[in-house]
Amino acid sequence: MRKTLLLLCAAISFAAMSCKCNGNTEGTDEPEVTEAPSNLQTQEYIEGRIAEIYGFVLNEEKYTEADEKFFTKDFFALQEKVLEKQKASGNLYIDHDHWIMGQDCHNPSYEFVKAEDINAQTAKAYVKVKAFDDQENPALVRFTLKFNGDDWMVDDIEEEFEGTFYSHRKMYEEALAE
Repeated sequence: MRKTLLLLCAAISFAAMSCKCNGNTEGTDEPEVTEAPSNLQTQEYIEGRIAEIYGFVLNEEKYTEADEKFFTKDFFALQEKVLEKQKASGNLYIDHDHWIMGQDCHNPSYEFVKAEDINAQTAKAYVKVKAFDDQENPALVRFTLKFNGDDWMVDDIEEEFEGTFYSHRKMYEEALAE
């Protein structure tokens, strides 16, 4: 009896480890925890990643796919819920383009400023964006990046207004709480 119980426990443990080792996380709410290799935790790499993102964003043919491609799954899902609520309620929660900080644009552009607070899982990246090529004062934007899978993904966008940064994630969460 005791031997049967030990074998049963061993079989259950083996099955549980097998699911975990095979990456079977279906039905769980645990986020994928990954860490950036040290060569991806540099100012230069993050500047290149921002260039890749904006190269995609500023391409009119691909633009509509940018959020899903470069947002973390969590941030993308949060934005989608807000857009659904906006459509259903008629209330305006998202009123401008978060990549260029404008509603309309003509020759939009960006300039990488810096990356900071870089560690194995998160980083901050600052860019100045112009919705129009003749815009005198570019908008300062701070991205919270999260290393997810195999690269840095956007987990929050904060726009600066009068010296204070305003988090889109926080605004989205507040909109859903109303």
